[in-house]
Parts: sequence; structure tokens; C-alpha cells
Amino acid sequence: MSFSLNTRTDAWVRTFQRRTSPAINLVCLPPAGCAASFYRAWGAELPADIAVRAVQYPGREDRFGETPIDEMAAMAEAVTEAVRPLFDLPVVLFGHSMGASIAYEVARRGEGDGRVPALFIASGHPAPHHRDPRRVHTGTDDELVAELRRYPDNGAGVLDSPELRELLLPAVRADYKLIETYELRHPAPIPAPVAVLRGVDDPDVDADKAAAWGDLAPGGALCARHDFPGGHFYLREQRSELLRVLTGIVGEQVRRPQRPGAPASGDPAAGRPR
Repeated sequence: MSFSLNTRTDAWVRTFQRRTSPAINLVCLPPAGCAASFYRAWGAELPADIAVRAVQYPGREDRFGETPIDEMAAMAEAVTEAVRPLFDLPVVLFGHSMGASIAYEVARRGEGDGRVPALFIASGHPAPHHRDPRRVHTGTDDELVAELRRYPDNGAGVLDSPELRELLLPAVRADYKLIETYELRHPAPIPAPVAVLRGVDDPDVDADKAAAWGDLAPGGALCARHDFPGGHFYLREQRSELLRVLTGIVGEQVRRPQRPGAPASGDPAAGRPR
């Protein structure tokens, strides 16, 4: 499939709580089947100097009339271009589930022109070179809906309506195709400290698959790892605790005072585990 992509920042990025003087841009990438509003409530619980910038993929909410993207390269290139202006401040990349792999590709692409994140946080997703092969996107609509119902806390109840199912499934199928056809043939380190979060009962991300993100971290070591009660969508019920932990990691890796001669927080070497 070919795409005519609008890569303007205002087409791709939503800010639900405006900040007068933000010091950090927290760029959040949604999971498969979800939209920017997945992160709508976050800004109200985060410190005033952190601006939540939620990515809006084509084919959902106010971009409903656009064709969903079902190829990782096209998605990553468009997001990379759209978030480019946000690097006027230190950027924390946060991706949940599919969003974590997209965030990885965005981080890798930004390295070429020096626009690297100050911190990378992967949530609810195996390291991209440790994903199990799946072909859910090739199944029937009923099989796709059954897959969504594996996660009782993902809001899949809206698919009980035949009308909503018909409207929403094309974007969901595109997301599943994007992540299921994505192959990381040449794993390369992320040019930023890497933290990993997951729900302890997540059926798709066991401890080993989460720890494998360390292979992509500078020096082969994660800067932080936290397990939360809950399943794949733990971050809904555990939102307040998650944001408390996230704020702590940002404080340690992005805000911490620089040692004399140390690189600035936006530098690829800043905040690396010692």
C-alpha cells in the first residue's frame, strides 16, 4: 500500500493540557487500535514542566477520514518528521505495546540528524527482536475481535455494536498488520537511556522479553525497570502509580544535575547508565 502522508506536527500531535513553560516534551505513542486520547488524562497528573504530546495515527478520531498506515517504515518516517519540532526541548519517548516498537524506530531515525531522545520508555511490549511471530491481521473480522477480547481492560466492548465494528476494524487491522509484519533484522542500540515497564500478568510480555530491551540500551543495561499489578493494559488501573514512577525516572535521567564536563540532557550520551 502506498501512502500520501501529511507530516505536519499539528496533524500528528495532540496536547490535551497546555503548559505555559514546559521543560520536557513527553511524546506518547498509542498501542494498536487506540488513539491519542489514550493519554488524555496524563497531563493533569504530571508535573507542570512536563508537556504530554500524544501522537494521533491516521484513521482514528479527528483523522478518521484518512487511510490507516499498515507499514512500519511509513509510520516511523511520518512520526519522526512530525515530532521533529518537539526536540527544541528534551524529549522523552514513551510507547505502549505497538507504540513501543514505533518509538524505537523513531529514536533510531532521529539519531541521523542529532534529534535523539533524552530518555526512552517501553511499556507492555517485548523488545522488537524478541516478538513472537503472529498473523492475526490475516484473519476474519470475528477472529480479530476475538483477539481484542483477550485483553479485558482494553475497551473492546465498543465492538459489540455492528456499526462501530465496521467503522473501527480497518484501523485495528492496519495496526496489527504493521506490527506483525515488522521485522527488526539488524538490532541497534537506542541512543538514550532505556526504561521498561509492564504488567506482571501481561500474557504477551514475560520478564525475559521485557529484559531483552537491555540488548538495545546503551552499554546493554536498562536504566530502570518496573513491574505493576495488572495485565497488558495495566496503565489504566495503575495510572497514578505509573505516572509517579515515570516522573521519578525522568527526574533521575533527564532533570538530574549535570556533572562538570558532562553532556547536556539532549545529548545522546546524557543519562546513560554508569
